Amino acid sequence: MRATDTDIRLAQRGDAAAFERLAGRQLTGLYRIAGAMVGEEDGRDVVQETLVTAWRELPRLRRVDRFESWLRSICMNRCRNLLRTRSRRPSVLAGLDLSSLPGLRADDPMARLHSDWATDDMLEVLRPDERAVFVLHYVDDRSLREIAGILDMKPGTVKTKLHAGLRRLRDAVASEGAA
Repeated sequence: MRATDTDIRLAQRGDAAAFERLAGRQLTGLYRIAGAMVGEEDGRDVVQETLVTAWRELPRLRRVDRFESWLRSICMNRCRNLLRTRSRRPSVLAGLDLSSLPGLRADDPMARLHSDWATDDMLEVLRPDERAVFVLHYVDDRSLREIAGILDMKPGTVKTKLHAGLRRLRDAVASEGAA
């Protein structure tokens, strides 16, 4: 049994220190995907809600080997719920770098700012489920199979949403270039 599995079993029995160790190992990834989905400020709230829910529901987790996917699934569901209930899209996207676009230099602070704004604007065209797949794949570096487990979708559906989102982004970039 791995140390993580031991911590999961201990946390399931109410050991707060074990849960803190587990959460500490996952925080960076959770903040990255939540920030990319709903923005930095709301992302912090989503991560906190995710951890509270995980602590409360952990005794019901049957497969300890699925802890990381289970935790990310809680986080992504919270993000999607927030996107559905608020009237505007996220204003900050963490983790993506558009500095490779022609005319932008990575060492130029203004170029970096424009890159962040461009990324935000482009991702506004994505539907919440497309954004979830896009963020998990390109920001959190997850495979399509892992994304399917996290979002409780069939792998074919994940692939369809990824391609639909990419097509929507390409169309947005093309229409932006024509303007």
